[in-house]
Amino acid sequence: MLQLVGSLICLMLISQTPTTPPAADTLFPVEQWQYNMKGRRDPFVPLIGTELSRSGKASHLSVENITLIGILWGDRGYYALVKDGVGQGYILKRGDRVVGGKVSEINRQGIIFQMTQAGVLTKYELRLQEKERR
Repeated sequence: MLQLVGSLICLMLISQTPTTPPAADTLFPVEQWQYNMKGRRDPFVPLIGTELSRSGKASHLSVENITLIGILWGDRGYYALVKDGVGQGYILKRGDRVVGGKVSEINRQGIIFQMTQAGVLTKYELRLQEKERR
């Protein structure tokens, strides 16, 4: 089976052709390739971490790289305002998916994630700092 998959990948790579010759004025010439999908999936799109959550945003947030900015609450429950490592802001609610888990609870003090790693269920909590809590 492994040999068949390897043969198919080699055949796919061999059948691809460069779209343009490398530029002569660059220090290191780089070939650009055109990928013909022919009904196959794009190999450069990640297999995991890009599925959409119920709210329509990608579930690519990693709890190690987010910062809790604030908590909003009202008639519909609690919402957490977070930002990722590049400063992009998100609004999370209970049940939203993150990499390796989901949001299990949001309260006035912080947000609790339910994470599954190698079959082990753990909880990870981000709390508001005292200066941010009002």
